Amino acid sequence: MKYFLISFFWLITCLITSARPNIVLLYADDLDADEINYTADMVDIWATHSGAKKKRFWSKRIDSKVLTPHIDSLAEGGILFTRFYVNGTVCTSSRYCLLTGRYATRGADLLKDYPAGTHCTLEWRPDILREENSLPKELQRLGYRTGIIGKWHNLPEEKSIGMPKMKKEEKEANASYDAVVMFEEKLKKQYTAGFNYLSEGFGWDVVDRMEWGNSIVNLDWQCEGALNFIEESRDQPFFLYCALPVPHGQYSFDYNQIETYDKRVTSKGLLLEPMDLLPSMDNVLQRCKKAGVSKKNAMATRMDDYVGAVLNKLDELRLREKTIVIFTSDHGSRGKNSVYEGGAKVPMMIEWPGMVEAASSCDSLIGNVDITATLIELAGGIPASDVGEDSLSFARQLTGKPEAKNWRDCMLIEAGNSKGVVSRDWKYIANRVTPQIEAAMTARPGEVFWTGLDHHNYQNERMYPSFWEADQLFDLKEDPYEQNNLAGNSKYADRLRAMQSKLSKYIQNMPHTFGEF
Repeated sequence: MKYFLISFFWLITCLITSARPNIVLLYADDLDADEINYTADMVDIWATHSGAKKKRFWSKRIDSKVLTPHIDSLAEGGILFTRFYVNGTVCTSSRYCLLTGRYATRGADLLKDYPAGTHCTLEWRPDILREENSLPKELQRLGYRTGIIGKWHNLPEEKSIGMPKMKKEEKEANASYDAVVMFEEKLKKQYTAGFNYLSEGFGWDVVDRMEWGNSIVNLDWQCEGALNFIEESRDQPFFLYCALPVPHGQYSFDYNQIETYDKRVTSKGLLLEPMDLLPSMDNVLQRCKKAGVSKKNAMATRMDDYVGAVLNKLDELRLREKTIVIFTSDHGSRGKNSVYEGGAKVPMMIEWPGMVEAASSCDSLIGNVDITATLIELAGGIPASDVGEDSLSFARQLTGKPEAKNWRDCMLIEAGNSKGVVSRDWKYIANRVTPQIEAAMTARPGEVFWTGLDHHNYQNERMYPSFWEADQLFDLKEDPYEQNNLAGNSKYADRLRAMQSKLSKYIQNMPHTFGEF
């Protein structure tokens, strides 16, 4: 009888485990809304609105046409979220929200520099400490094999590494065995010091093909790692986090130079032979030209090739029907490190065959902080008390069920010394600085911004006329590009107070103070 019960519960466990969906999370970098065909509504006004036209900002760089057939297929075969935001609008804070389900200013590492009860400046941090709970840890406890491939931006400072580029003299010395070996050893040392640290309690079973930032962009090498992980995990539920390091500032970068990179260079060392898993950049440019797509949008196509390779592998292994595929971005580039729509509102689509209605959409107000609770629920779990503190599961919206009664009517967005609260049609932004930053702004006008002492804030002041104003109120329905600040208009005084009250409620539950809030 004892052995029968053991066998019975083992069988039940296996059945439950086998029913759990695989999860592939594709997290792009600096992806703007107009770089995806299904969310390209931003492009027309960015190219022509009075502010851009007057200042000639990006007016010649924008082309709404992109070539992304595989990413398009996710929207066609799944659900498109039309009001999806990131809660922190730079790489590090966005990824913290994504992987912990907590607002970035709660970060334990950040609290070391900004103790509770003080004003906190949220720039590139916070980092994720090993002792913090996270989405991969929770999925791991639920029986998932977890893996991360790509860009990591959340290592604690003492473990952070900056991947070097091969110096000109090192490239020119390819014939020199010593130069190549020295560079390879340098890379290997940094890789070991940094990314092997991630497998020691961060919730990752597999940590591979990692890059610190964007100094090395070997998509072929990364893609092979993703495909290998899927192949190796085919017989158990798995969670794969593909942190793509592209397109990263697509409109301010000439991606023709991608081909000038040494394709042997990886963050782990030098490959013996260049890897050619994906179509070459020359091939990408030719396809874009044939389709009438500007080369400024070519990196989106390069990214799409990677997505296509992952989807094809799922098809090949007959796993597509059992897999939730999520595609979104860490932030936009036209408002990065700000709480404006161009930085905070990003494309988001999910394919889940048989569970999510094809070509459907959802206009619920959802943040990337909500992904943690959602995926844990879909995996059959309940978030532990120390994870997903600010995360609400949107599983009901995903499967077409009525919205939960407690669904949010507004959401917090943070960047530097700016905090914003967005509702369905309105956005309130508050800029509150410490005396130190205010003094620096006075001493060095034009060099110091709301977001910190030395960060130039990606020229956001050129796109948003009210950038320097302490209080900003925007009617997103009538002014989606936040060009007309209504905070000083008495007609909207009640609306301003209501939005300020919403922000105040968020601040009361946060560890740091923020001006009068």
